[in-house]
Amino acid sequence: MKTAIKLLFVALLIGSHAIAADDHNHKIIPGPQGGKLLESEPQHAEFFVPPNKKASVTFYDDAMKPVPIKSQEVKITVEAKFGKVALELEKVGDSFVSKTTLPEGDGYRIVIQIKNDAVSKPQNFRVDYHTEICKECNRAEYACSCEHGKEGAHEGHKH
Repeated sequence: MKTAIKLLFVALLIGSHAIAADDHNHKIIPGPQGGKLLESEPQHAEFFVPPNKKASVTFYDDAMKPVPIKSQEVKITVEAKFGKVALELEKVGDSFVSKTTLPEGDGYRIVIQIKNDAVSKPQNFRVDYHTEICKECNRAEYACSCEHGKEGAHEGHKH
């Protein structure tokens, strides 16, 4: 009987691991503006860096239509070689936009923290910021939507 329970436990453990692994195999959805789509709940959020290098976060519904900013809160922290820098954000239309530009260069990490309201638990997202253009999807590498764009799949960036 103990052996049967142990086997059942192992089967459940393996099955749950397979389901969890399958969750990481979903297709990468590109952001509407060309940025990285963050799977925040209950809405999607896109982290985008336009040519002016002012970082932005815009929220979308399931139809990928922009959602007006209501009670959402966003913080962006740059973790560069010279240290951490918190970007000051302002609301511009349906987006949170940094008041200053990102530091020069790339190859650093950007942490985006999203809260749906003042009392909800924060959701943290880490983006390795690389500006090189992917040859497959023609997006900046930080926002690559190709299969090789999955977290940890890029190697050999020029820094």
